[in-house]
Amino acid sequence: MPHPHPPRSAPSEATGTLEADVPRALGVLRARPPDRAGGRALARCAVVIALCAAALLPGCEAQASPQSAAEQQVGELVEAWMPLPKDLTSDIQDRHFQRKTELLARARAGGREVGLAALARLREGAPQDEHGVPFQEIEITLLQTAAHAAPLDARPLLEVLVTQYGAGLHLRTEALLCLADTSPERALEILEPLVTKARPTQTMPPAEYILEGWLRACDKTGRSPVKELVDIATNLFYDQTARIKAIKRLGLQGGDPLATQALSAILIESTGDGYMRRMAAQALRDSLPREEACQILLRVADREADLNMLKFLKDLLEKHCGF
Repeated sequence: MPHPHPPRSAPSEATGTLEADVPRALGVLRARPPDRAGGRALARCAVVIALCAAALLPGCEAQASPQSAAEQQVGELVEAWMPLPKDLTSDIQDRHFQRKTELLARARAGGREVGLAALARLREGAPQDEHGVPFQEIEITLLQTAAHAAPLDARPLLEVLVTQYGAGLHLRTEALLCLADTSPERALEILEPLVTKARPTQTMPPAEYILEGWLRACDKTGRSPVKELVDIATNLFYDQTARIKAIKRLGLQGGDPLATQALSAILIESTGDGYMRRMAAQALRDSLPREEACQILLRVADREADLNMLKFLKDLLEKHCGF
């Protein structure tokens, strides 16, 4: 199922099809004078985009034939993800939801030919609404199918969507998550300079999704995310939603000393953000041995001036520590 994204009403960076985005991105790279530090990277991106577009041109060996079973499967998937009339009864909507979810799962596991067919269909452009705007859920569904069914073929496009301005944020966000799921090592390389940046210098997917992609890639590769989580959780200038996500994840790190130190600092943080402090207290409760957690909570409660926070701490101490 496609991952939830910012509401459709939110403005996106572009409403064009992927077919327009690829040459646009290539044109930007060609027009931009490379500097000494990033020249090779930009040139490499340009080659990647060109190869990605060329791989989908008619007549290419990797192109699925117009009547292939893979293309038929992708066509059925697109049809299933078309929006339903709003006046249908809930039972019909439930059955339709189950069917389109099953079709997506089958397509994602369908193999390389299905993935290439999804890439080709995405490049042609998703169906559009009455205003000429492509249906975002269908674009996301096609990108998911391509990434999971043909990960090596889709990876160049995913990298371009993540790093280059041009496509809508819904596609760039989904590309980030798909890259983390299907090419986690490469995702770590791309996201490492981005994940702890509180104030990005270019338009990027929301910080909480950058963090989510980072965590998925870390989980798949066995890399510890604690250092980055601590940087995010303790950075007052970082996106608040991402900070809360980082705090909750620190509570699952099994009492890592660096995580404990960060959560303790957040718990006594005098910023007036009671919700974030509560999340830190619960994370300490969940990640530490009972005696150690109770000592920290009791020490904070003894010095607490916020009456609402004090009430929360007393309730936590009573339920978890017995006093």
